[in-house]
Amino acid sequence: MTGRKYRAQILLDVEQHDALVEIARREGRSLSDLVREMLWQQLEQRGRAVRPEVRRRLEALERIRRHRAEVLARRGGKPLEVDSAEMIRRMREERDERSLLAGSRH
Repeated sequence: MTGRKYRAQILLDVEQHDALVEIARREGRSLSDLVREMLWQQLEQRGRAVRPEVRRRLEALERIRRHRAEVLARRGGKPLEVDSAEMIRRMREERDERSLLAGSRH
């Protein structure tokens, strides 16, 4: 998350600090950035940091994933074989034909 920051001081055990510094060093990040990310992950895991609109979107995505899994299960694990580019091309041709027919009637 970005935006306004609040400065907070916390006391860490030496082992916690050393572990965090090592992770930040390996990932090429600042200690503050790493700790902020870890805090967000924990807050989201506990369901406290997610805004209502974000929660609704995440829940919708989860419903989509479940639906996809159900469809795949019904199809024996075989995904739908759809050439979306071809489908769009056909739909455009049909639309153009309808437009031409509608235009010739006037």
